[in-house]
Amino acid sequence: MVAVIRGKQSAESELKKFEDSQDSSDRHEGWRYFIEKTGLKAGTDPTEATQHRQAELEGRELKALQETETPSLPLPHRQR
Repeated sequence: MVAVIRGKQSAESELKKFEDSQDSSDRHEGWRYFIEKTGLKAGTDPTEATQHRQAELEGRELKALQETETPSLPLPHRQR
C-alpha cells in the first residue's frame, strides 16, 4: 500500500504522480501502481493499510479454499 486517498479524481491524480516518478526499468519489469477501492479512511498510515489489506486478502483466500474443499462422503451405490 502506498497511499489511501479519498475520491476517484484525487486517486487518479496521485496515481499519475507515482507513475511519473517510477523508474522505467521497474515499469518494464512489470511493476505497476493501481487503484483499489477500500473502506479505509483517507490518510491511513500506509504500513497499517498494508497490514489490513494483507489480512483481508488472506481471509478471502482461506474462504475460497474452504469453499472448494469437497466433503469426503462415500458415493451412493447404484442399483442395476
